[in-house]
Amino acid sequence: MKTTVKIFSFFFAVAALVACAGAESEQLKQARTIQETMLKSKANLDSLVDLKMNELSARITELSADSTLSTDSLKTATYTSVKSQLSDIESLKSKLSDWMSNVKMLPTVEDIVKGAENPFGDDAKDQDILKSIQDNQKQFDELKSEIETAIQ
Repeated sequence: MKTTVKIFSFFFAVAALVACAGAESEQLKQARTIQETMLKSKANLDSLVDLKMNELSARITELSADSTLSTDSLKTATYTSVKSQLSDIESLKSKLSDWMSNVKMLPTVEDIVKGAENPFGDDAKDQDILKSIQDNQKQFDELKSEIETAIQ
């Protein structure tokens, strides 16, 4: 009976150590929460941009099908304005895509368990990772604001 209790205690202690070693700090949890919120917001923003681009493309198609486009200065100005707005939004979408491809993202816990490397480096401290994620969020918020203004 004593040996069973000792073996059980040993395995329990090992399991507790493994659980503590695998637990994330509050800073990493906060960084993950910020990152997840940012990714959801980006997905929503992408959807809004795509809808606006489709709307503008349809408007351009409609205007270009009008036989009076070349003779009506108001329609020509509208056509030019819509085409310019579409071009601006396409440029901002590209800027967002470039930003996303260059930003360091904290891998998910599942990816880490599978062996994914930390893009911030093995020596990165939790507060440094949090600060980097917060900086990413600031950049995203600025870009988001610029895009939201363009699609209104």
